[in-house]
Amino acid sequence: MSDSRSVSRRLLIIDDDPSCRMTIAYLLGKLGHTVAEAESGSAGLAILRQQPVDLVMTDLTMPGLTGWAVARLVKAMRPHLPVVLVTGDAYAIPLDQPERLYVDALLAKPCGLAEIQAVIGPLTRDRADTVGARDPASGGFPTGRSWETNITGPGPL
Repeated sequence: MSDSRSVSRRLLIIDDDPSCRMTIAYLLGKLGHTVAEAESGSAGLAILRQQPVDLVMTDLTMPGLTGWAVARLVKAMRPHLPVVLVTGDAYAIPLDQPERLYVDALLAKPCGLAEIQAVIGPLTRDRADTVGARDPASGGFPTGRSWETNITGPGPL
């Protein structure tokens, strides 16, 4: 398992839609990752307080805490923990959205195994709990790509 893309990681999936959450969890399991699932932002944050996690994937539109709120709270708890925002509206998000500073990548729904792997691989590569800070002023993206080009998944219809 020397290929960093095949290293098992502990991932937290937060989505109020059970079918989306279970599908993403299944795909991540196929990649060999350990997955914790939460049906709400509050439940996800509770898991994060209790378990070590290498990456958080959160849906954008949820009742209660939105994905933006979850990302902000995750970064307040663990500033270096990668957060991926998963949404069916990725291309409708303005480039100057202030909350983007709390998100490391966007993943457009529907997403498949290749898209998920393309996003989580670079965000978890060589990651340890003491990983160096990413500069939130530059959008927090580890690749240095712009907000617009860091969207993975199908384009607008």
